Amino acid sequence: MKDNELVLPYKKLFLGGSDNVYGFETVNSIVYEVKFKPTSYIFESYLAFPIDAFEFVISVALNPTGKNPPLDAKIPFTIASIFMDFFQRIPEQVIIYICDSADTRQSARKRKFDQWVEFFKGNEFVKVNTTIIDIDGTRYHNSLIIRKDNPNRLAITEAFINLAEEQDK
Repeated sequence: MKDNELVLPYKKLFLGGSDNVYGFETVNSIVYEVKFKPTSYIFESYLAFPIDAFEFVISVALNPTGKNPPLDAKIPFTIASIFMDFFQRIPEQVIIYICDSADTRQSARKRKFDQWVEFFKGNEFVKVNTTIIDIDGTRYHNSLIIRKDNPNRLAITEAFINLAEEQDK
């Protein structure tokens, strides 16, 4: 891909449901699911008001190649398009990303996620990162994404940091 080449996202489909599922298919016939799972309950002990919080999850739903999906320049733009669509549905929500650590590749996932967020956050959003280290030394990378104009941004950000600090003990 050349620097001046326009990259368009893949066509996305909002499937809905309790996990707010989106889907898209790549040029390699790999189908991804992007979910925004309700997780407001994690803030209940930290905030005096209710919020709309969702955990961002991306997974391969179908991979007919049987191989690891190749790098694909359209995926970041597609994820950005999905984030923007979801934030339009519920403008004052917050998104939480917890890097999967099952295969010890959570640091690579965090780097990729950070790159994706840069594609869409612009001046409208803030991303706050925390890391929790458990007893065996496993690092859990977490991110909070919130609109800058969210009237409760500071309280929600503080609650997110406090939640991570409490879990890190």
